[in-house]
This record gives sequence, C-alpha cells and structure tokens, in this order.
Amino acid sequence: MSLAEQFRQEGRQEGRQEGRHEGRQEGLISSKQQDILEALEIRFQRVPDGLHEEIQAISDPKKLSLLHRASITCADIESFAAEL
Repeated sequence: MSLAEQFRQEGRQEGRQEGRHEGRQEGLISSKQQDILEALEIRFQRVPDGLHEEIQAISDPKKLSLLHRASITCADIESFAAEL
C-alpha cells in the first residue's frame, strides 16, 4: 500500500469516527430535549410554542440536564421559563 493510500484510509477512518461521535452527540441532545418537553407536558399539560422552540434551540448537554431537573421541580411553567 502506498503512502498516499495509507493517508486516505486513515482519513476515512477518522471521518467515520468523527461522524459517529457527532451522531451520538446529536442523539443525546435530542433525547434530553424530548425528556424536558415530556416532563413539562406531563406536569402542565401543554408547552407553549415559544418555550418549545427555545428548548429545541439549546444544544448544550449540561444546560439541558439542568433544565430537565427544573422541568421536574419547578412550581409552574413560568418559573421553568425563567430558568432558560
């Protein structure tokens, strides 16, 4: 195998690994967003569209984890919105 072929193969492998990592990260974020929305819907029956969109726009897993806790413990939807 030539050096150029080796570099191409290594590049493809790195690309696949990066793609898998990004896919897992996107799946984690989507799952956390859905968990928050589900908790809010269970507790308050309805999530306002604006709030739904704001949650969908958040891509920080740590922030989403904090919001998930808030969705379970907040007194009302307004106090949850204040956490955003």
